[in-house]
Amino acid sequence: MAKNKLIIMGIDHGNGYFKGFSNDSKGIVLPSGFLTKESVTREDSTGVGDIKYNEFESSLFSGERYVWGNDINKAKGRFLSTYTNEDRYTQKQFKLLSQFGLASLITAKKGVFDVLLVTGCPSREKGTKREQELIKVFKGKHTVQMNNGQKTIHVRECKVLPQPLGTVLDLYIDKNGNVESEEMATSYIGIIDIGSGTTDCDGIESLKAMPEDRHTIPVGVYEIYQRLADYINSQNIDAYATARSVELQFDKDEYQASKRLAVPIKEAKERIVRETAEYLINQLQLRWKNRSKFDIVLLTGGGAQLMQPWFKDFIKDIRVIQDYQIANARGFLKFGLLLSKDYEIQPHEEIVEETVTS
Repeated sequence: MAKNKLIIMGIDHGNGYFKGFSNDSKGIVLPSGFLTKESVTREDSTGVGDIKYNEFESSLFSGERYVWGNDINKAKGRFLSTYTNEDRYTQKQFKLLSQFGLASLITAKKGVFDVLLVTGCPSREKGTKREQELIKVFKGKHTVQMNNGQKTIHVRECKVLPQPLGTVLDLYIDKNGNVESEEMATSYIGIIDIGSGTTDCDGIESLKAMPEDRHTIPVGVYEIYQRLADYINSQNIDAYATARSVELQFDKDEYQASKRLAVPIKEAKERIVRETAEYLINQLQLRWKNRSKFDIVLLTGGGAQLMQPWFKDFIKDIRVIQDYQIANARGFLKFGLLLSKDYEIQPHEEIVEETVTS
């Protein structure tokens, strides 16, 4: 029997954004949520025009159609987010979007595919039942209808790393899966990964995470958006602001609920960001009592740019990762490329697909 080409993937399914790369695609950075096809049709009876998205249906929930893609924020409809902390990996939305992400990282419109996947979890979840729940989501057989083609995806291996380690691996390994920076392998690295739902801190020595320097703070940039939404709604109860709608207008000094209703947010936004940054730094001080032991300190994650003024003041020589939003996922892919050099597909191995009845 002929072997399928092994597709290597690196996926960072964050609370705010789904970031994924593979050796078969250009990669994706999309909101961690999708719309029901029915709600899109109902909300926009004239059609979506030039809005671009893909349609999906999973065999886990047969008959249910969803849309997700580059213009998902432009389409009107019922947005289903994968954001949560407790029991996140057992949620229907998380399972579905993980499958949609797998399918989107394969360029062929249909077929059967073998995948080696590297992904990450918050530092505190490494080595716990949460890690096993995440593996269960990805590993195995997935049948996904994407637009007009069916993709059967066999995830043969799912390697889970502490989330921040992805950034270190991105700096350590080049795009071909070869060692690029010996500095990363010989240094004691402190890394701060500010995401949407959590802020992860890790000490990485010789590419190994040190449990004594591992910490997850259950606060990220989503809390900033939610607090600002609460403020807007307290100023005008007709604004109906949400964390997602605030994020889409976060760079403005006024929140535009409609063409007729605007709420000034500049001062409240600056206060909330400052308070969040100071809280994160305070929590980090409690965990990392001795920061001088680190040879290098890195700042990464989707909230790195927003928080960097305070963290640069806290740790003067902190290095802010240039590609802070995608560094983890890209590092996961590079590690997968390194692993794949010694990996052989077992073509006759039977993989049982999970079935769910709603």
